[in-house]
Amino acid sequence: MIRSSLQNPVTQLSTPFSPKAPSILATNLIKSYLRKGSVKEARLVFDEMPQRDVVAWTAMVEGYTSCNQHNQSWVLFYEMVRNEVVPNAFTFSSVLKACKGMMALSCGALVHGLAIKHGMEGNIYVENSVMDMYATCCASMEDACRVFRDICVKNAVSWTTLITGFTHRGDGYMGIQVFKKMLQEDAELNPFSFSIAVRACASIGLRTSGRQIQAAVIKCGFESNLAVMNSVLDMYCRFGCLPEANQCFLEISEKNLITWNTLIAGYQRLDSSECLRLFSQMESQGLSPNCFTFSSVTAGCADLAVLACGQQLWKVLSYQHLAKRMKVDSLEEKNLVYNIFASRFDLVSTKANITERKREEFEEEFVFLEECNIARFKAN
Repeated sequence: MIRSSLQNPVTQLSTPFSPKAPSILATNLIKSYLRKGSVKEARLVFDEMPQRDVVAWTAMVEGYTSCNQHNQSWVLFYEMVRNEVVPNAFTFSSVLKACKGMMALSCGALVHGLAIKHGMEGNIYVENSVMDMYATCCASMEDACRVFRDICVKNAVSWTTLITGFTHRGDGYMGIQVFKKMLQEDAELNPFSFSIAVRACASIGLRTSGRQIQAAVIKCGFESNLAVMNSVLDMYCRFGCLPEANQCFLEISEKNLITWNTLIAGYQRLDSSECLRLFSQMESQGLSPNCFTFSSVTAGCADLAVLACGQQLWKVLSYQHLAKRMKVDSLEEKNLVYNIFASRFDLVSTKANITERKREEFEEEFVFLEECNIARFKAN
């Protein structure tokens, strides 16, 4: 039905409006499939199109990239160029993201050259993508900085991309320097700029700069942005400034699981008793823990050598929350549980302690414990 609709021309109707061309309808259908993650269905529609314009090609290239099928995106872009379809700015941006995803510097450099050939120099959308690709794929930030300097009118994405590039490489100092220059030039600020700048401070322990950035967050009106405040909370936890972290936590009106996990992990490193209290409070709020919660709380039990609490946590979390709510059944997560308990507790004693009670009452623990054992060595 799709094929016949695409191949049969649409006749002009005697109504006041004209119907959309088949190529436009097909492209809209492709985009609709891709928004739902139905890549195969989108490709079927694309392959059945008798004529494909740059919009259809770009939609498919962008769709592959957004679905993390970076190799397919690159192959399709290559086919597009071979068919002498001239890419537009959105095409270049999408395929550059694919090159970044593949960590393919050579491919990214080819796309950069092709973009220059087609007159895309000065296009902020393309240049930001080129800079992001170089910041991720190159051995140094030199090429990314060169592209950044050549951008005549930089926007928030340009600045944030450069800060992110330095920070993700572990160079938080340069990330902070770029952020300060961004403020000096009165550049447009967005929540992500602050989040990544706060992360840069946390990575190198710059407490004074971190507090200054928090003040700037409030000044710019981003104190209600959850992502930004979660980053500030994480920064104080990493600094070991638990009073400031707790105050920040209390000021967040709508907390999510990341908020709770961040504070729980922060207290686990310095005050395991408070870590367990926070976990109990989180539970009372109706939030379901994930593997990060489980890791922090289990380590907290181990730090306090609270074997009874750890066994209770084993029962409550391992199956009621992890198995039923989180669908945790991967080998990696079982290894995580095993490693924590095996390194902190005498696993044999734990198993023997359970054995002293009614086995049927603790059947789930036996099953889970055996699975953990199998993950490391054959069960005895």
